[in-house]
Amino acid sequence: MGGKNGIRPAVPADFTFIRRLAVRVFSYLGDYGRIIPDWLAHDGVLSFVVEEAGRPVGFTMIGYYRIEGDSQGYAADLLAIAVSPEAQHQGQGRRLLEHAITTARTARRRLPVRELRLSVAEPNQRARRMFAAAGFVDVAGDHGFYEGGQRALHMRLKF
Repeated sequence: MGGKNGIRPAVPADFTFIRRLAVRVFSYLGDYGRIIPDWLAHDGVLSFVVEEAGRPVGFTMIGYYRIEGDSQGYAADLLAIAVSPEAQHQGQGRRLLEHAITTARTARRRLPVRELRLSVAEPNQRARRMFAAAGFVDVAGDHGFYEGGQRALHMRLKF
């Protein structure tokens, strides 16, 4: 997909938008202005932008890594998913999530990707409901805290 209302791979010209949106929507969690550039520069991270009327309104970032204790298996990690506040409540987050799931499943052609994982702040009920509706389940355990003090929850969708 691409064009005026599609999801497309991010290009370097999008990086300022991605960083600014991450700072705007994730500032309560920590210093995403510092974190996002490292993720954007990492070869194992794929970034995508959703556009509305030809302008970017959201993004996702997906990384891939080996599953601990499984020498053959990989996990995709939805590192970030964000939609501009003015574009929220219009289905863009769901579209981005569906695209991330499809992207991770498609990666199975090259890597043995067994699941898509993500972290979400415990108080973020809206995101947690969206992830659960897409089939993600909670992963038991203590997964630490965000810099802002919120408890981190992990969720996964097995393939």
